[in-house]
Amino acid sequence: MTSVTRRILIVDDEPDIRDSVADILADFGYEVETAADGRAALERIKHQSFDVALLDFKMPGMDGLTLYREMRRLCPETSAILVSAYTGDGIADEALSIGVRRVIAKPVDMSEVLAEVDRQLERPLALVVDDDRDFCEALRDVLDDWGYRVSLAGDEASAARLLQSRRPRVVVLDIVLGAQSDPARVLQSIRESSPNAEVVLVTGHRAETQPLISVLIESGAAAVCFKPLDIQSLLDILPEPVSEA
Repeated sequence: MTSVTRRILIVDDEPDIRDSVADILADFGYEVETAADGRAALERIKHQSFDVALLDFKMPGMDGLTLYREMRRLCPETSAILVSAYTGDGIADEALSIGVRRVIAKPVDMSEVLAEVDRQLERPLALVVDDDRDFCEALRDVLDDWGYRVSLAGDEASAARLLQSRRPRVVVLDIVLGAQSDPARVLQSIRESSPNAEVVLVTGHRAETQPLISVLIESGAAAVCFKPLDIQSLLDILPEPVSEA
């Protein structure tokens, strides 16, 4: 089984700050990458995922909030911390309203940064596998508010790639992902990479998928919820999003 690496991305146009924070986080055992601006950060995110990102607000070309909006689309499980000397004029409120987890003022107190990084890494991961993007994003917002970090996969191949480096605590799995997908194979991949994950099946096809549902439940899925989804019923099934540490 591939070990899980905790990856941190630092985005700041001031090289001294960027390198200093990176060195301290690396000393604490994190795998750290840096970027000098939003464009470079997005290129890194396209090629690998990060658990936490420290984003400067005021940068040339793309500010931290604009960058975060793009990051949330590309890598929604990344917990973002905005670091800025400019926290007035509603910036902090706007950042928190769009999903940034914390706003920390410059000059940074590294003990505060380290504590917040640890806090975000304690949030367990949920994986939503569904080919309906709107459904994925709506469920992501619900689970994020509840305390999970959330990865999204629109097909079997995307789920398999995520499972190579991610160990979700819960998986919400649509059992009808397209003609080329096999939900039993997806479930097996989950079981191999994350044997303790709670897998909840979802489907909008109640009658025709009943035999398949029975097979998947026998293979280890915990429960099934039918679309249109009753969110509270789903949350009642899922474990509380507390750290397993």
